Amino acid sequence: MIRCEKPELRKKSKDELVDELYDSWVEIDKLKRELRKYKGPNTPPSAHPHMKAAAPAPARRQRRGAPKGHPGTTRPWQAAHEERPITASDCPRCQSSHLSKLRERRQQLEDAPPEVRPRVIDVTRDVYKCDDCGLTFQARDHRTPLQGRFGINLMVLVILIKFVLRGVLRKTAYFLEACSGCPLAPASVQAIISRASAAATSEYDALKARIREACVIYADETSFRVLGTNWWCWVFRSDTDLLLVLRPSRGSNVVEEILGRGYRGFLVCDCWNAYGILPYATLQRCWSHLLRKAKALTSPDGLAFYQALCALFAAIERFNTKERSTQERARRYEQLTERLQRLLDHYAADADTELFAVLSYVGNHLEAWFTCVKVAGVEPTNNFAEQAIRETVIVRKIIGAFRSEHGPETYTTLASLLATWQLQKKDLRAELTRTLSATMC
Repeated sequence: MIRCEKPELRKKSKDELVDELYDSWVEIDKLKRELRKYKGPNTPPSAHPHMKAAAPAPARRQRRGAPKGHPGTTRPWQAAHEERPITASDCPRCQSSHLSKLRERRQQLEDAPPEVRPRVIDVTRDVYKCDDCGLTFQARDHRTPLQGRFGINLMVLVILIKFVLRGVLRKTAYFLEACSGCPLAPASVQAIISRASAAATSEYDALKARIREACVIYADETSFRVLGTNWWCWVFRSDTDLLLVLRPSRGSNVVEEILGRGYRGFLVCDCWNAYGILPYATLQRCWSHLLRKAKALTSPDGLAFYQALCALFAAIERFNTKERSTQERARRYEQLTERLQRLLDHYAADADTELFAVLSYVGNHLEAWFTCVKVAGVEPTNNFAEQAIRETVIVRKIIGAFRSEHGPETYTTLASLLATWQLQKKDLRAELTRTLSATMC
């Protein structure tokens, strides 16, 4: 017989205590589901840095400072465009005019003009007719748009503010008027972006073609609201290119549309079933997702299984630190796959519900966990794709949703090209000018 130590509980009947216990269980389950949104196995640690455990500061044996190779903040002395001598006529404390010059202190400034006013250009364009074939055409100079009131340089500036600085339409218009004296309505900013997107369509199609031909691709997806419905933003990244597409589906039809059913390269992804549609592709499943799922296990067997997976991941990293032959990689792939299979068989017999779900997660894709060992140049995690889609997540938090049918296409076209040029370490301004001038001028 169990005696109750709290007097207030002795006054309650058995049914009342059972009801209170049930309500407590319901509330705890509700809190667990809410916590899972912020600290679940599919949530990367970088998403919530405030929930990380505080790590002790490492002991330092040397002074803190910039790492080796850091360029520093001191800029080199340059040829000046202007000389600005600064003299004084009286003392700032006693206002005396009896001054003795001791020395000169030299300083160099880099400054921008106080106002960058837009230039208004009257264009007179000749229209010709070919006497041989009868073609009527307008003369071009490859720097003046055939239509519209805005020049290429102004359009490039609007796009950089909108996409690089993540400016919304209203603030982009305000910034241009405040800093450049160029009054634009938010609708005009949107019109510039739409025209630029249409002009960059051919470049975007070429990017799609390069992604389809890439040897190794990292793919991921995240939700995005469009006109009140849930769409999905997909990212496909290679070593040199980055493609974004927005579709109302999270299914395998998007993967087949972008990569083609005959894709024969290597696809690094999580365990979402949509990526299994490609019969000829070789998949590498993400170890970061797997380790996060296993880390959430709380049973003794679950903790032991998580430690065993960490040992396997460490073995992958050690093996890939050196150059290996094709035969060595194939042999090591077979060894690690067999080791993982034995691990699954060992824990499958007495697995609880929680551990069984993770074992099934691993076993359903057994052949795809060590592709990074068999093939050089393939990463064991999908971090490249998650890093690439992070900018879109920030944009989603800023704007909330797309409120037009053309918004997704406009965004993905320009955002893909800008991200690709950044990945290739190209000059964004020069590339935008080239792309727009080739089509619009």
